[in-house]
Amino acid sequence: MKARTAHPGRTLAGGRSIAGVFACLLAGTTAAACGTSSSSSPGSSPLAGGTLMPTSSSSAPISALATPTPSTASGTWSPADSVDPGLDLLAVSCPSTTDCVAVDSSAGGNAKPGNALTYNGSSWSAPRAIDSPNSIVSVSCPTTSFCAAVDDAGNALTYSGGAWTPFTGIDSAGQFEAVSCASASFCVAVDNSGNASTFNGTAWSSPVQVDSTQGILTAVSCPSASFCVGVGGTGAFVFNGTTWSPPGTLGAGEDTGTGPPDGVSCTSSSFCVAVGTDGGIYTYDGSSWSTNDKVDELNGISGGGLAAVSCTSSSFCMAVDQDDNRSVTFNGSSWSAPTMLSSGYGLASVSCPSRSFCVAVDGNADAFTWHS
Repeated sequence: MKARTAHPGRTLAGGRSIAGVFACLLAGTTAAACGTSSSSSPGSSPLAGGTLMPTSSSSAPISALATPTPSTASGTWSPADSVDPGLDLLAVSCPSTTDCVAVDSSAGGNAKPGNALTYNGSSWSAPRAIDSPNSIVSVSCPTTSFCAAVDDAGNALTYSGGAWTPFTGIDSAGQFEAVSCASASFCVAVDNSGNASTFNGTAWSSPVQVDSTQGILTAVSCPSASFCVGVGGTGAFVFNGTTWSPPGTLGAGEDTGTGPPDGVSCTSSSFCVAVGTDGGIYTYDGSSWSTNDKVDELNGISGGGLAAVSCTSSSFCMAVDQDDNRSVTFNGSSWSAPTMLSSGYGLASVSCPSRSFCVAVDGNADAFTWHS
């Protein structure tokens, strides 16, 4: 276990948001004028955590998002906006409609992964290295002033006080798959060896074995420090604030051999939605999971598999497809028919801070915004 503390000497004046600081710095404004104070050397960005992300006058300009046009059952998706060329966007987290953070991984080319990008409600920042050369696989931002991210090398980073901490190894047993934070003082990260590590606001715990049977936890969601759900090869695991439960079966369709569920989103201890690689959806009511409900089918053709889901309440969720760039929405009683996005690549992640706004990212460095 290694301590993860906020970087000293850096603050955000007036509660300035992540995206606000990023946009201000990229515009060429001084750190002081952007509402930050830092003891770092000249030429370093407070958002970057000292020398991790040096400020440069040659930084790429912020690219504006295109006006939303494609229509869906209850809203509109914007056209694809290429915001991170040469890399794969694996995850996005939006604590509000004007603050989002996306992270990237290697796409096999020469571009270096380990970057973060921020969205301020109208445009995306240029990519900035926070964990190079590692691939960042997941990010969770419960507020506009705190985020946690994990990579495929067992490292974790946190953003607090206007700076990203340097990455530090906390999981030598496996590669991280996902992270979820209920607050700045509680996060859970899960790996491909069936382990979970918790963050208490200062330090990460050593990995704890949760799934010893099939050895992979693909996703986790924590609406509070006393309730989390992790999903993986043998089903769903519930954390009560102290211990993890044995695996619980998600539903009848989960045992068809189509692979483990890929995503989960919980808004409370009595409502969760998990999505499967077979295009199925499972709902948790606080005591048991529903049977498999395959909703990712368009014109009689099943999708390639739902990769992620984001729920704002028990009456709104958005799920996205990892192979066929589709989305489906939940209105509290039923799921919509799939809607195609203007992407030729599978969607990797989605985050909805409200029922009228979502952001999705894909494996082609594209970002999409959804409005209703």
